[in-house]
Amino acid sequence: MEIKLLREPNIVYESAMLLYNSRNGQSCAELKNAIQKKFSIEAEVLDNCFDAIIEISDHVTGALAADEKLLDFLFARHSAMKGCFAFYLIHDACRRAEPDFYADVKRIRDLSKAAFFINLTSILIDDYAPEDWNGDITNYGELFSFIENMPIPADEKFELCRLYNNFDSYKNLLADIIEDAGRLFMQKYDVVKHYIGWFLSAITEPLSGGSEKFVEENYDITLSSSVDVLYLQPSIVMCNTTKYLMSYTDEKVYDFFYIGVLFEPLKEITDSSTLEDKLCRNLRTIGDLRKFEILRLLAEGEKYGQQLASLLDLSTATISHHMALLMECGFVEIKRESNRIYYCLNRKKLRDFIDELANSLLT
Repeated sequence: MEIKLLREPNIVYESAMLLYNSRNGQSCAELKNAIQKKFSIEAEVLDNCFDAIIEISDHVTGALAADEKLLDFLFARHSAMKGCFAFYLIHDACRRAEPDFYADVKRIRDLSKAAFFINLTSILIDDYAPEDWNGDITNYGELFSFIENMPIPADEKFELCRLYNNFDSYKNLLADIIEDAGRLFMQKYDVVKHYIGWFLSAITEPLSGGSEKFVEENYDITLSSSVDVLYLQPSIVMCNTTKYLMSYTDEKVYDFFYIGVLFEPLKEITDSSTLEDKLCRNLRTIGDLRKFEILRLLAEGEKYGQQLASLLDLSTATISHHMALLMECGFVEIKRESNRIYYCLNRKKLRDFIDELANSLLT
């Protein structure tokens, strides 16, 4: 795997993420206050971390002139869905090895319905297809049949169909919003540009040796085994979080990993308390008898969902629920073979967890 470090933010992604956060009560100011309350960090330290990001965020959201209902439709997180509708439309613009804001806005305007259909169906299949589903979505009728069977409320199914049926209108309205928000973002970019310097100085040297291992261990993710090139993309608006975007192509597989520019400094500040929180969260997860039984079965060898459901006399939906929590802890990973998903025990993560628990309590 080749890992490439990008040195500028993707303004389309920054604008969309800023609007997503603002419509869902996840502002930088609220994040700053939550961290202050949880870790009792000196106010001056967090001021240095957050104030410039809060300034640019307030500038964009305060000066942006857009219809509130349209902003909610495009950027609010629907209760049972992952993310917001805007990200279905800007999918390709968020995966750019050389981001160019105005060219990327034009790409949104030029997006064909055929390309949108491919992006939308692939995302919906990844997020909502049952694990034993081996079908495909090739036309309008199959798409709406799939949406009808998605485990989300009826009003959200209606809104999703509305997005697809009015694709041309919504993509242009979204492009207008992103273009305006991006202009406002760039007006204040100089006040946050130093964060990119923080990010590059923190990550450049560790990446020079054992890049893959560093990314997986430092950011607690499992990279796709099929990826050819991984781009590391700095994000100002995401602050201290990360986002892994997969982007499959015919010739090579290019993935993008967005990293908040405050990830490294805040990790140093909060590491001790964060580790204790993580240990307690993981203990609660494996303290559940069913999840523990699943881990014991996977210790015998990889299994697919229906096998586990039969062995434990549970529904596949219940197995999926348990698996989501076990995978969040990192104790279980998936492997795809043909049209079947197998669950495997991540022995390294379990050993690391046991070592961290022992170090925390016995040293």
